[in-house]
Amino acid sequence: MKTIDHIALLVDDLEESQKWYEDNLDAVCVFDDKFYKRMKVSNTTIALICKNRYEYNHVAILVDNVKDLPKEGKRVEHRDGTIGVYTFDNSGHCVEFIYYSPEIRKKMIL
Repeated sequence: MKTIDHIALLVDDLEESQKWYEDNLDAVCVFDDKFYKRMKVSNTTIALICKNRYEYNHVAILVDNVKDLPKEGKRVEHRDGTIGVYTFDNSGHCVEFIYYSPEIRKKMIL
């Protein structure tokens, strides 16, 4: 099954953006590093990503099996242990298909 995992937004300042989402949406930071903050907002996850490090805003689609990742696209093994394949829809929007190993899934998906 494929479901939306997160929406990723390019931001100028991670700390400032985290505060905005906490103050305005009651978001909770559930994971962070120097280029990325994973914010939980009710039943949605918003990834705040450093615009000096990443190229695109994107929607991430969770796949259950690494074999379900698309063959076409840019494959990235992320620092957090996930594997993503970045593709573009017919309108030019970036879509990441993302796989979490069982160990990473326990840490990252609440």
